[in-house]
Amino acid sequence: MRSWFLLFAVALHVAAGAAPLTEDDAARIGREASVQGLRALIAQRNQGLLFRAMQSWNFGAARELPEPLEALIVEHYADTLVQRPLLGLIAKSLDQHERYPKYRGRKLFELLYADLKSSKDNLHYAIRIIATDLPVEPELVALLPQLDPASANELVMFLGARRYAPALPALQALQGRIPHERNTNQMLERVDWAYLQIATPEAVQAFLARMRALGQSKDERAASEVWNMLIYATQQPANGPPDYAELRAALPAELNDSAWDQLIRLVEKRKERRGVPDLLRAIAQSKRTDQAVDALLALGGPDDWRAGRAELARVKEPVAPGRIAALGAKLDAALADPVQFAAQRKQRERQEEMYRAQGEIAKESRRLADLKRTDPPRYAAELRVALERREAVLRDFADVAQSTGARQELAREYLHLGAFLRFELRRPDDAIAAYEKAARLFPDQAFNLAATSIADLYRFDKRDNAKALAQYRSALASAAASDGRRPDAQLAAGLKAWLEHEIAYLERGRRFSGAIARADMGTAQLWLMLGSMHATAEATPDPRTLSRLPPSQLQIARTFPAVLELEPKEMLGFFAKHDPAGYLTAAILAAATYKDPSPYVKAAAETFFRERGIRGGPSAKADPRYASPEKTWAVFLAATKKGDAAAMLDCLTPELQARFQDLFKRMSRDELRKMGESFVAFAVQSSYGQFTEAAVVRQQAERKMAGFITFVNDGGTWKIAEM
Repeated sequence: MRSWFLLFAVALHVAAGAAPLTEDDAARIGREASVQGLRALIAQRNQGLLFRAMQSWNFGAARELPEPLEALIVEHYADTLVQRPLLGLIAKSLDQHERYPKYRGRKLFELLYADLKSSKDNLHYAIRIIATDLPVEPELVALLPQLDPASANELVMFLGARRYAPALPALQALQGRIPHERNTNQMLERVDWAYLQIATPEAVQAFLARMRALGQSKDERAASEVWNMLIYATQQPANGPPDYAELRAALPAELNDSAWDQLIRLVEKRKERRGVPDLLRAIAQSKRTDQAVDALLALGGPDDWRAGRAELARVKEPVAPGRIAALGAKLDAALADPVQFAAQRKQRERQEEMYRAQGEIAKESRRLADLKRTDPPRYAAELRVALERREAVLRDFADVAQSTGARQELAREYLHLGAFLRFELRRPDDAIAAYEKAARLFPDQAFNLAATSIADLYRFDKRDNAKALAQYRSALASAAASDGRRPDAQLAAGLKAWLEHEIAYLERGRRFSGAIARADMGTAQLWLMLGSMHATAEATPDPRTLSRLPPSQLQIARTFPAVLELEPKEMLGFFAKHDPAGYLTAAILAAATYKDPSPYVKAAAETFFRERGIRGGPSAKADPRYASPEKTWAVFLAATKKGDAAAMLDCLTPELQARFQDLFKRMSRDELRKMGESFVAFAVQSSYGQFTEAAVVRQQAERKMAGFITFVNDGGTWKIAEM
């Protein structure tokens, strides 16, 4: 949206007697992309301010000049004061050999063409004239003989990207008349690139002829051009031109190190069996022995590896001690079990294929970023298509072990899409569909994060508690399934606690009240991290806008930590709206009070804990029984000697309780008593922050065994964290 302040300022300037626009005004005109403001700057006749506006001009996601802006450039083209800054709006960026933003009108092309043809400031006009989709190839080909190398280079790039075959004779003539000492901006190499883009048989032969001619030269610049030509050949599709046999016949007899390196890459990328003799030659004759051996292993078979082993004995270049032996060992390992090596190689190739396919789709997804702001519905639609394409690719690569991680990443992308559809576009049904996609992509044994997102939507947007409960229970079952697995057990236990409180509230209207411990604070931090996946805005929200957000527990994570900047009454009102059960509120406020809280956070936490009857957090009082590691240990020993499993577990942190409760409850009172009596020594060894480590000694029969126990201080209460 245009700034009303800016439009008002421009209107005042247009009116008689207005003050001159400033540099800040010019920058703002650019950011707002205001054509009206640009007219005011032109009227002011200050070229410096015009350049300032051009520097900050915001095109958003557009890759073409808006029609009013292009019309303004045409209108003032003859004005020497403003022409150059205005033309600076064209072709500001280079992407995939094309310049953006592009112009659309024939009139602007003709003006640029006249200036380019007049041989004044050619490069400036050459850069701008190619930023178009107009069919202007014939006119530009006709100009090539008149241009200097730097300016011609821009047109060559354009003609190559257009794959304009009639340009071939002019390109060959241009390349023939420019020596290496006048090769500005790599114009000669750009012509080589254009040959392969045009890709007709005649263009490919021109490429090979150029390579043969370079092979006759002793100039290092000719060798460097050969290297660039090999780079361009490597960038071609695996079945694209030039044919390897023709390429190899055109290559010089001697290659420099860079050219050898690129030839090896080309053979490996194309999986070119006809290149194996060149790999063997590279092992013995080039400085790229390592790369050649690796390529031979990636491409060849046992006979090739044996030949490579023999070539290692003929290496002429100095090689670090032991390197030849190491390379020989790699070949020997492949020869020892060719079948297994081939299977492993196939798996690596499949992995690389998957990454390449995913990478190409990811490039497309990144191009959508600007649409999020300028056209949100289109952003959501195109992102969904891109994600579905990635999903199809992953189905094709289900046999690749690394696809599991890629599936999880894709699941997170679907969660983001679901959040965008829900919170930004207000399309809950489409959001559910995206969340369900995410649920199917997470591993079966993983926590069902998508189910919690769907539950939250049914609960708050659709007011359907029955469906919300079904989703919460599904998530709870997934947390329980991972509860016994380390290191996820602690995280799963925390998520279970949260889900159980939400279910209790929906079923019975029971608000949270009770004790908040360190483990609950950890759960809050974990929940905030998971909930942040639903953040769709790039900037931290303004606290003044939080009261207008529709209810959802996820709003807490999406707005955190801005919510902690609210005044206590507003903060508690926000939490009450989005977290009616109150468990997350208690855990988040408790955690916040341990991190140098603001007066607002401290006051809100004290009020909430007092009104809800919650123990722990800011108002927690240390239990005198556990006032030190020594006292906690004494309580633990006393409980064991009484065979009191519940009292023993109370000495442990919740995480440790989850590990030992089944064991302690299975043991008889006599077994517990004997365990307590076996501890014969205890001594604190070291302290670091909230942790203290103590050494203990147990005696069993005639044997004494030493071990260590870790205690953690939770608000003045010491509990056993590890034993």
